[in-house]
Amino acid sequence: MVRTGTTGMSGFARSGGAPVARGGAGAAAKATRAAVLALLIALAGCAAVPSPLPPQARPLGDAASPAGPSAGTGSTAPPCRLPAGSLRPAPVAPPGPSLAAAPGPTPGPSPDPDVAAVVRRGYLRVGVRSDAAPFGSLQPGTGRLEGFEVDVANQVGRALFGADGRVRLRPVTTAQAVELVRRGELDVAAAGVTVTCERSELVDFSAPYFVTAPAALLARTSSIRRLEDLRGHRTCAVAGAAAAADCLVTLQRGGVEAVTGDETTLVGLAAQDPATHVVGLAARRTDQVAMVVARSAPGLTRFVNAVLAARELDGAWGRSYTRWLRGTPPPAPAATYRD
Repeated sequence: MVRTGTTGMSGFARSGGAPVARGGAGAAAKATRAAVLALLIALAGCAAVPSPLPPQARPLGDAASPAGPSAGTGSTAPPCRLPAGSLRPAPVAPPGPSLAAAPGPTPGPSPDPDVAAVVRRGYLRVGVRSDAAPFGSLQPGTGRLEGFEVDVANQVGRALFGADGRVRLRPVTTAQAVELVRRGELDVAAAGVTVTCERSELVDFSAPYFVTAPAALLARTSSIRRLEDLRGHRTCAVAGAAAAADCLVTLQRGGVEAVTGDETTLVGLAAQDPATHVVGLAARRTDQVAMVVARSAPGLTRFVNAVLAARELDGAWGRSYTRWLRGTPPPAPAATYRD
């Protein structure tokens, strides 16, 4: 259901327009984000109405979560801590065709076993979103998945195999991505997954390839320009791919005046309706979006990080940003490493 919020507000600086990727976050930034999220939860509900997405563009339902008690439900485990960073890049020469066809000693340095396992299989399995343009979307005419995150996936594939044809893309939701990588059904995922304490206990993360923040999707004619303006207005909070589509329809029908959620999700909704735009609700973008990798494959995490570092140096990150987000590319997200 849609609920009207009347919660009081403290001021936050407005950050609008196309997403800007910047690294770094301190205690003040975390406190700001916590305050924003608490306010959005108090203000927002979500309407259940038919989704406008075509069936072929809708990803599978959320993957089942592993059994067991969740955090905060009587568990005696100490609170988890956000990782200090990813694993340092360690570029290794991918195994050649001879190793893939007939494993055995080869000249030169030995390939990392995690990378070698992917090459022996013959393709890289990557989860990407199919309903989140410009980050990942299914093109109705061609059936191809395209977008900023798809570019990231394909570049990792090229580093391994030299051609995009060796990358098998699987449409997933953000919620599915972590579980499918954890279960070994995907090698990596680039699906709008932000690095959180809870997720880091299940999977590993690459260095960030984007930085995001809480935001609001509004009609271009709306008078809402900042967080304080949401007072007393009806909002719809996005919690999943289906909810995002439902919230967009509710906004288009006038049932709510704003859709709130993660910036990367809302940019995808804005791409579906040129009469809308995205307004940031936090002073800084501090939520890191990274590739999901299995904790049992540290060599693959290091390889991915080497690709991401090269992607920044050769300008591929900026070119992809300009193509899909249609703006002047900011500096790529800053990488930090824990080793």
